[in-house]
Amino acid sequence: MAKRRHRKRYTGPDLTEHVDLNPGDRFEITLGEIDDTGAATADIEGAPIVVAGGLPGEVVIAEVQRRFPERIAAKVVQVLQPAAERVEAECRYFLTCSGCQWQHVSYGHQLELKRNRVQLEINRYESLSHVEVDATVESAKRLGYRNHGRFTIGKRDDAGQVGYVNAVTRRFLRIEECLLMDGPINDTLKLVQDRMAGQTQMTIRVGSNTGSILVQPRMNISGPGVVTGRQHYEEEVRGARFRVAASSFFQVNTGQLSRAVDEVRELLDLNGSELMIDAYSGVGVFAVLLAPYVRRVIGIEESASAIEDAKLNSECVENVEFIHGKTEVVLGGWGNWGNRPENWPGAGSHTGHGAGDGVVDVLLLDPPRVGCHPDVLASVKKLKPKKVLMVSCEPAALARDLDLLCSEGVYRLEVVRPIDMFPQTRHVEAISLLTLQGQTG
Repeated sequence: MAKRRHRKRYTGPDLTEHVDLNPGDRFEITLGEIDDTGAATADIEGAPIVVAGGLPGEVVIAEVQRRFPERIAAKVVQVLQPAAERVEAECRYFLTCSGCQWQHVSYGHQLELKRNRVQLEINRYESLSHVEVDATVESAKRLGYRNHGRFTIGKRDDAGQVGYVNAVTRRFLRIEECLLMDGPINDTLKLVQDRMAGQTQMTIRVGSNTGSILVQPRMNISGPGVVTGRQHYEEEVRGARFRVAASSFFQVNTGQLSRAVDEVRELLDLNGSELMIDAYSGVGVFAVLLAPYVRRVIGIEESASAIEDAKLNSECVENVEFIHGKTEVVLGGWGNWGNRPENWPGAGSHTGHGAGDGVVDVLLLDPPRVGCHPDVLASVKKLKPKKVLMVSCEPAALARDLDLLCSEGVYRLEVVRPIDMFPQTRHVEAISLLTLQGQTG
């Protein structure tokens, strides 16, 4: 599960005031390592420089985009000495639109950079440093993979136009086609371009395997092929159909979501006897697709729309139930009602070892970008499920949460495996497996 994270405002000393570089100025520089924003780093007279579109070791001509007290942001306009990993970016908007950070990087090297980023965060903690992060699982689609597009509508001279806002310059950029988007999203973009006056944002979501489409908000746009304001669309993953509300989260790369389900199932090595909790369960993808391999699945989800979707999506799956509530609250109270069969969800319907006793064998955690609530991690250490599998789209938050589970010796980190949900960008999903110390199986 992912939510936007806003960059914290810098409050330190002005590190760049002594450097005479202003927006539009160009300068030659040799680039250093990639930072966690996906840009190459450097410095001029001690002032930090971040350069979009560069690679370590390259000599480039860069152009200043914007000055900040803590850094000068620039972009590559000419490569004088290219790195071996450099390729030609396919998108005409690359570096003007800031959505893709790595279209200039060969795909194999993108996977390596993502693995290295996860390893760097893992190595920050002594309790985790014994783990060597697995190679990043590549995406079958490297372009055209996104099933969800969020667009900005221009103002004043750009009124009615659809595009993106550059994250650095904050300038609006009209977009005719985004190469990351699935075909139907770009087809819809063409139909609404120049017709969005009066709006500020637009979202297009598509079922990559169903053709179902959702365009929000509701608008009075005449013409064939545009239906706006629908509240749901449908997607298919591993043969199962999922309804997704406009306000519900769903992974943007359907093909990699299928692969992630396979990776999770392989790592958990389920034998069919387990009670599994799927926390932050969303519309129920993991719960439904893993249900055939366990005794019972209990999903926990805070979003009202997602829980409604999940209940509908699991109607034909007998061993899945969902609880509407915050994960930290539900897990925190698990011991109070988990040992009382009359209060257990679906009381009387359990079969097999441990039925109705509330003992959790497997816990799947798929928190938002900020990571798990501290009370969730405290509950995990109290409930002591034999296996904990965590899915995260933010390596720093993942490593922090893993350390909180492992630093006291309750759990041991066994595997960390990055999955490339977001080709051409710096973002990386990762799944990790922890086992309860002294437990097997």
